[in-house]
Amino acid sequence: MTLQDFFALRGTCRTYRALLPLSSSNLAFQAPLLLVPHKASSSEALLHIPLRRILRFRLPRTHLAHHDPSNAEFYSSSCRVAIEDSDAVGSHRELRICHLLTGEQVRLPDPLKFYEGIIFAGDLILTFNRYHDTVHYCRIGDNHWRAAGCDEGYRLCNLISLKATLYGLVLPNYCLAVVELDNSSVVLSFLGGELSAETVQNSSMLRLAECHGELLLISAVRYPVGYQVFRWQSGDSKWVRTTTLGGCSLFFNILQFAGCLGADHPAVRGNCLYIIKYNGQCIMYSLVDGSSHELVADYPGRPRAWVLPSIC
Repeated sequence: MTLQDFFALRGTCRTYRALLPLSSSNLAFQAPLLLVPHKASSSEALLHIPLRRILRFRLPRTHLAHHDPSNAEFYSSSCRVAIEDSDAVGSHRELRICHLLTGEQVRLPDPLKFYEGIIFAGDLILTFNRYHDTVHYCRIGDNHWRAAGCDEGYRLCNLISLKATLYGLVLPNYCLAVVELDNSSVVLSFLGGELSAETVQNSSMLRLAECHGELLLISAVRYPVGYQVFRWQSGDSKWVRTTTLGGCSLFFNILQFAGCLGADHPAVRGNCLYIIKYNGQCIMYSLVDGSSHELVADYPGRPRAWVLPSIC
């Protein structure tokens, strides 16, 4: 079954929705999708890039989103999307986690302001801001956010959940650390891997990522313009630059890593980074030859987030 079939059947009636299979075998080679604004409605749609086709999908909205859909922000992990809706002045906000294939939704407590993305770690949801020393977190089903503070002088630049472990890039020296939450405290176990001043100064973006269980660091380089990938070598406690992903491809939303597709995936090019940029561009960057290509598609407004059915 293709995703086109899936969404066409899902839109017919509840009986079909209940019978639709969501097995790993059915989803294994489905193409990555872009969540984009929809021309004919105030909601979003899913864009199949290889086919340049809008799938028959509509995202349920809250009353805030119907009032002004442009105020919504989106953060994704595989097929789960965190949606933040706010009113025109930002005085009232709502946050939901939605599984885009099943339609299942969970409402979270009203989110705190000034966070940099949302990190998914199973049923644990985290937010942070590199300019503050506090991480906020809650589990799906909780009725409030909890605050956990880093020791004085430390702040988190980036976070990722890998094999049930949280890793963080810690300021001021950009060290790698295992991050644990102990009620109101962030416990950091430093692993090393300090970045040189030259690497930091020549980077406009640093993101943690993973590929087949290996921890990666992605740097957007100012000169020469492009991207560099580093693998974590635990034995030597350092980052080592690499120019290959073993044929895999990595996907990034504006603020965070979205997922990795394997080397045998037919819908993407291997050893490439697929990136949604701040200016609304969606690009594919090749680690093989350093080339960058914009993924041109006919949709209005900027893309919201990647949706990766094959890793649900």
